[in-house]
Amino acid sequence: MALQQSEKRLMAILGIALFAVVNFVGYSTLKGKKTGLIEDKEKLEYQLKEFQALETTKPKWEDRRTFLIDQCPQPTFVSEEAAAVEIEAHLKACALVAGVSETSLVIKPTEMMATANYNQVALNVNASGSAMSIMKLVSLIQAANHSNENNGTIKHGYYAIPNIQFEADRKDPTMLKCAFILARWYSTEVNSGNTVSVPLSNDIGILGGYLNNAKLTAAK
Repeated sequence: MALQQSEKRLMAILGIALFAVVNFVGYSTLKGKKTGLIEDKEKLEYQLKEFQALETTKPKWEDRRTFLIDQCPQPTFVSEEAAAVEIEAHLKACALVAGVSETSLVIKPTEMMATANYNQVALNVNASGSAMSIMKLVSLIQAANHSNENNGTIKHGYYAIPNIQFEADRKDPTMLKCAFILARWYSTEVNSGNTVSVPLSNDIGILGGYLNNAKLTAAK
């Protein structure tokens, strides 16, 4: 059956329209892919610049990491119980040197906090005494963090006081009540280094003997 002229024109118009739609859809799809590829390229170029910048500073950070591992090794975590004993012994040793009586210390364990880089074992401490002795106690606890060299041995602590509060005694303002958290950070890696406690003030013999008697855990 022969098609009429009008039908042929209509079919031609439909064919052209279909061709235009297909081309439009194809062009839009390709344009979208091109835009996505351009964005991906820009992201990769930005990452490349970041990596190149990090590459230039990498030797410095590697040297610092080596220095910290060799000179200030982080204490190795043995167990939560052993760590709590070690922290409590350090606290009592500092209190002894500072002149804060052991009976004025109220010590309670707290929940251990584990992260990807370290384990934090902490004690909740309440102490009371003269203002001078309490301030000296806090100072001695923190003094263990200062790395130094004594008789060829590197000393380090990794102790922290993340929270502390002071309150003066109402009857005697020269007396202080202190509530603080004493924490120590332990490495999550095995054989991170040896732990050595720092002698405090001039009472090295007293403090050293106290720590030895307490049988502190040392990672070897």
